[in-house]
Amino acid sequence: MKLVFYGAGNMAQAIFKGIIDSKTLNSNDIYLTNKSNEERLKQFAEELGVEYSYDDEALLKDADYVFLGTKPYDFEEVAKRIQPHITDDNRFISIMAGLPINYIHEQLQVTNPIARIMPNTNAQVGHSVTGISFSGNFGPKSKDEVIELVNAFGSVIEVDEDHLHQVTAITGSGPAFLYHVFEQYVKAGTELGLEKGQVEESIKNLIIGTSKMIERSDLSMEQLRKNITSKGGTTQAGLDALAQHDIKGIFEDCLNAAVERSMELSKNENN
Repeated sequence: MKLVFYGAGNMAQAIFKGIIDSKTLNSNDIYLTNKSNEERLKQFAEELGVEYSYDDEALLKDADYVFLGTKPYDFEEVAKRIQPHITDDNRFISIMAGLPINYIHEQLQVTNPIARIMPNTNAQVGHSVTGISFSGNFGPKSKDEVIELVNAFGSVIEVDEDHLHQVTAITGSGPAFLYHVFEQYVKAGTELGLEKGQVEESIKNLIIGTSKMIERSDLSMEQLRKNITSKGGTTQAGLDALAQHDIKGIFEDCLNAAVERSMELSKNENN
């Protein structure tokens, strides 16, 4: 299987490194290109054993899957350049934010199968939660191949394309929202009189340990919380204080704002 990446930025890098690390494909089955930073491509070739080229015809020839990871505002120019070299066997996987499948089809002037994926930065450690949508002409075998590729750097949630905005909010932006919560926890812990370094290290390990509990337990997060909440104890006192604030409403506002912005960006990119 031959993979081609148009764009080798941070997210594309997390994806092809994840695919290589999982041994889903050999590194020499992966071809990279970018706008002009050949030094970066040379570095990946030396470190990972991938191939690189600026020859669009050679890149697209026999390419099974072509990852579109350019900046959205660069895509129109890239599409015009590669369109003459697209073959019937090329299937496209877009990681470009805000560009719907029908727009990609229009710019490429082809009807080849196209998938859109929305990973998050946890792909860098093999734990992305990636939303994925397929064009109607994506066959079952090809879908399975794409899902296997995406599973190489995390887990997959398949949704209708209209719901990628929600996936963007919940999991795409999700790491930043959680980091922000953890930041506030560190600040509050420091204000109790402990040294900041001690608090940061403690909370980092607390997060890691809690994540492993969630991963390894068959219990819901609600039940896990209940299991450490004794009536009249310190945990209950803290939870009672939290209940004085509309935590659910805060997160609803946060996610709704992210969904609305994703929709706005999608409209802007296509106007």
